[in-house]
Amino acid sequence: MLIPLLAATMALLVAAIALPRVVTMSPLFWTHLVVAVGIMTLITAAMQHFVPVLTRSRSPGLWTGRLPGLMLAAGLLAIMVFAGWLDYDLITAAAGLGLVGASVMLAWMWRRGRKTLGRPHPGLDWYLAAMGCLALGLTAAALIPWLPQWHGPLRAFHIHINLYGFVGLTAIGTLQVLMPTVAGQADPGAATRLRRDLKWALAGSVLLALGEAGVPFAVWFGLAAWGWPLLNMALAWWRLHRVRLFALHGSEPVLLAALLGFMLALAGTQLDLGYPLTVFLPGFLFPLVSGAAGQLAPVWARPGVTTPWHAESRRSLGRYAGIRAILFLSSALLPVLGYKCSGMPGLTALFWFLILFVIWLWRD
Repeated sequence: MLIPLLAATMALLVAAIALPRVVTMSPLFWTHLVVAVGIMTLITAAMQHFVPVLTRSRSPGLWTGRLPGLMLAAGLLAIMVFAGWLDYDLITAAAGLGLVGASVMLAWMWRRGRKTLGRPHPGLDWYLAAMGCLALGLTAAALIPWLPQWHGPLRAFHIHINLYGFVGLTAIGTLQVLMPTVAGQADPGAATRLRRDLKWALAGSVLLALGEAGVPFAVWFGLAAWGWPLLNMALAWWRLHRVRLFALHGSEPVLLAALLGFMLALAGTQLDLGYPLTVFLPGFLFPLVSGAAGQLAPVWARPGVTTPWHAESRRSLGRYAGIRAILFLSSALLPVLGYKCSGMPGLTALFWFLILFVIWLWRD
């Protein structure tokens, strides 16, 4: 399931940048097409892959394994509302479906952590915190039609707790483990950072969302709290992997672009960029998804013992990734500097990778 979801999510990311110029739809439609239909479903499915690894347990059961489908249904219902095909009050039903899925995922991950022999990997706590943020965001969304006087604050909280809490915590928690795997070099401080820095990242996500919802000064405390774990991770990467971070080939430069893109997306919250995904989408999600796909897609396609085929697949998917990283980073930096059409470099890079991905799938 993960390979089709990955390909579909990348196609949706391309569509969210390319199609708004030719298809007239509400910005909320495009936002939810990417985040609710694509990213929420993909993250749920990916967590179901990683949690058994982090807890040294078996794969999810039949019913738990169908939760990504429930998340997909919630996302599809949301975009039908924002397309104008369904009554706006049904946004509560869409959010409620997602909230059920998030709650079941939280219970499943918590039980897996409790049953682990020994202490589970600290990455599990990041996934629990991320799914908790999603539950908070969906709760806020469910209340919007029934509390019109709070529409603005609830919408702002929903957007930011989902982007910087749900997606951000999942991504940064995964990148801490993914980069050493991609670089082939152990990071002995990763587990310590994951345990120590989660409280700062989670507090930063909640404070940022509360600040955007109207709580005075909370945004600045949230940005400062997020800055600490990001700085720690960036310094560790520089110390351990700096040669590979600027290579022409391989996924390491793209993962660095994702980290820098997330930093710029955080900074962009304080700029009048209009569309909330202006930096977050091409500057962070594009390199994050493509960089992770370059490393993980071969594992998902052929689970089990690593073979020369896996290494060759990663080399194929990572070819000229250093150039794509520059394009992704340009899409993160240009809107912060005030330039328009900032999504085009990132769109070019993602479409380039999508072609490589389709060719790799076809050959396999």
